[in-house]
Amino acid sequence: MISKEPIRHHYIPQFILRNFCFDEDRHQLFYFDKKTSTLSIKQTRDIFMVKNLYRDEINNSNDIMKIEKDMAQFESEAAKIITGRFLKEDEISISLEEDERLKLFFAIMGFRSKLTSKTFSAETSDENKVFYSTYQKNGNLNDFWKRNLGNLLNCRSMREVLEHQGIDDPIKAFVLRDIHGFTGLYFVVVERRGSLDFLIGDGYPVMITWTTVWGTELHMYSICPLSPDRIILLASNGVLGAPKSVATFSNEVLKKPKLNSHSRSITIRVKKIYENEVKYVDDVLIKHSHDGYAFKDESKIALPHEV
Repeated sequence: MISKEPIRHHYIPQFILRNFCFDEDRHQLFYFDKKTSTLSIKQTRDIFMVKNLYRDEINNSNDIMKIEKDMAQFESEAAKIITGRFLKEDEISISLEEDERLKLFFAIMGFRSKLTSKTFSAETSDENKVFYSTYQKNGNLNDFWKRNLGNLLNCRSMREVLEHQGIDDPIKAFVLRDIHGFTGLYFVVVERRGSLDFLIGDGYPVMITWTTVWGTELHMYSICPLSPDRIILLASNGVLGAPKSVATFSNEVLKKPKLNSHSRSITIRVKKIYENEVKYVDDVLIKHSHDGYAFKDESKIALPHEV
């Protein structure tokens, strides 16, 4: 009997989405569709996915689901760290290798998204087509995207990305930005307090920037929801110099984790934020969601008035 290949390809892993379920057995959560302004109950299998998004008949004709399979492998590695430690512990210890691997995982989360895939489709601008024609002679930018994505999924560090001959220079620059930024990035784990939960949108991660008086746009942090109770902020070293009116979070919340050089590990202490900051996070996630957003408990989300 021939097994049926999965056609629902999620650009946000179900191991994260299931943390937002109110019915864990049925994998059900609340979903707000921004295009129709409707609220409904959905299963995680039916949201934040595109059918056959990663199906690759050009680069992997002998195994057209290879990208999806490699993605599942990387997700299982990340899940052990995120579910096993980031969601359970108040003082989280990760090795430097795990830190870099997880940063690459979140960088790939941005590159694997539905919106990014559209950048490398027939819908893209003529300017993009001309730029990427240097790297994709036949002009098939969807193939360019899948080829680079497939190669990224076989890397576990920035060094491996930079050394990989099958990854094109613009994609290496894309990943380098999301792993190191301009001044270096570090993980902050934030736990909510009060009556509001965190939600999750289809923009993932959401990058928050600040435009200086000189017109320079600086990356402050990226928001990565993990559950109704916890999120990750992938923060830039420079954000500690920004006033709270700009950064929203205090320096205490954004404090860098402790580097244990003798054991080649990092200690991340979970920071707590309260209702105003939680609402700010949710508002940002709603604003940056394209198709919709999901959550566990309707009574614990400050929904827009039109719901």
